[in-house]
Amino acid sequence: MVKWEEYWQPKVRQYKHQELKNKLKSIGYGVRFKHQIRIEHPQNVCLGNKIYIGTDVLLDGRGGITIGDNTTIGFNTIILSANHDYQSNALPYEHDVYIHKPVVIGRNVWIGANVLIIPGIVIGDGAIIAAGTVITSNVEPLAIVGGQPHRIIKYRDKEHYERLAQEQLSQIEVLSTTTVEG
Repeated sequence: MVKWEEYWQPKVRQYKHQELKNKLKSIGYGVRFKHQIRIEHPQNVCLGNKIYIGTDVLLDGRGGITIGDNTTIGFNTIILSANHDYQSNALPYEHDVYIHKPVVIGRNVWIGANVLIIPGIVIGDGAIIAAGTVITSNVEPLAIVGGQPHRIIKYRDKEHYERLAQEQLSQIEVLSTTTVEG
């Protein structure tokens, strides 16, 4: 019985992941989900190429979420794109009235485990978010941020990052040329 379960669990999970991917607004190639993932309002979520999303991640796409190429998202991360309207006409608040604010995550971003990103955030290309960080304001390109409240720890080396990004683009061009010719 255990062997049967071990055989079927990955296949069922793969089917569910494919079903979820088909509901997204757009999705690139090479997108991988690790185990359990929850995407609410997937019709508002755009995923670029070669994205890895860890286990137990929640993407709340009500306000729209865009994630750029080559981004890695660690386990237990929550990305919100809508919040309750605290200025609504009811106390404590109306349960079905939300303010939608899109979240945009750039290319080559690394988001550690247990990160919370609130609605309306823009994370620049090449940024790194340390595990356990709550992102409450925009993150500059190449910034490495962490802590509570989050602060810039340092920046990635711009020349090194640009060289890696250029090599990556060159590899993609070679692959696409080989695919077209082959």
